[in-house]
Amino acid sequence: MEMMKNKKKGSNAERELLLELYNKGFAVLRVAGSGSSSLPCPDLIAIKKGNGVSIECKTKKGLYLNIKESQIEELKIWEETSGLKSYIAWRLGKNKWYFLHYSLLNKTKKAYSIKKEEIIENGKIFEEFLKSLK
Repeated sequence: MEMMKNKKKGSNAERELLLELYNKGFAVLRVAGSGSSSLPCPDLIAIKKGNGVSIECKTKKGLYLNIKESQIEELKIWEETSGLKSYIAWRLGKNKWYFLHYSLLNKTKKAYSIKKEEIIENGKIFEEFLKSLK
């Protein structure tokens, strides 16, 4: 039951970010079930006037965000194949997204990780992220 609740929470967060990007003039595509696909794909693809990014959305509460090594490897493949830079977007609180390129995550034995304080310090909030895309 908890897994379904988390999946729904994640899907809702993806839709929320999709709408925010759309409202800023991006063409946005949500890849439903991206985490269960056998092909490398991010949660969102956003393009504006020929410039695009791919985004992996996370909504985990707590002091750390851990992402499976396989998921980061898929993002790397996606980035190399598509030519679109791939970012992790971690929602901390209501409508408070922080963006960071996946390469800035810390490698652990089994995953990639970042502390909440690190993404707040080194990540970009929504408006800063949009400005960095120009």
